[in-house]
Amino acid sequence: MVKALLVGSKVLVPSIDESRYLYSNGFYGKPIGISKPKGPKDIVRPLELSLIESVYLTKKGLINVVDKNGDLLEYKKLYEYSAMKINKFEILYKVYEDLREKGFIVRSGVKYGADFAVYTLGPGLEHAPYVVIAVDIDEEITPHELLSFGRVSHSTKKRLVLALVDRKSEGIRYIMFKWVKM
Repeated sequence: MVKALLVGSKVLVPSIDESRYLYSNGFYGKPIGISKPKGPKDIVRPLELSLIESVYLTKKGLINVVDKNGDLLEYKKLYEYSAMKINKFEILYKVYEDLREKGFIVRSGVKYGADFAVYTLGPGLEHAPYVVIAVDIDEEITPHELLSFGRVSHSTKKRLVLALVDRKSEGIRYIMFKWVKM
């Protein structure tokens, strides 16, 4: 079991071998100070995981997260902690987990103005073909918001996907947009 340490809103994997293991088995996390690792051999520093990744990996039984006092954070406790730290965590986590379970590689999409950048193969092997924005199905989206989502995805040559999360049914509907010239 990989050992990880909760530090604020990030989780660190101090062991280089365990960092390589996580990165090579799903492209989890980012090595500290290395912006674009090409593969496991480039993982020569501790790995930094997001809270969303950490909750997922804890649920899957792949990591044990401890706090600064050395106390183990079980899945439920880490989930609750993350929900306090991250706005709309419940919706983001549902989408993250669903996409991971479907076999996609899911990374932060902040630099694209989205919640997630989604890969079919993985970072370093391809550019992310999709950007995903997670939305509560009951939340209204204005035409202006939709256009701003589209501008970012179009300018970065990525397909925009809205993930509509229905909290009542636990279902997620995905809508992909394709922008065309007329």
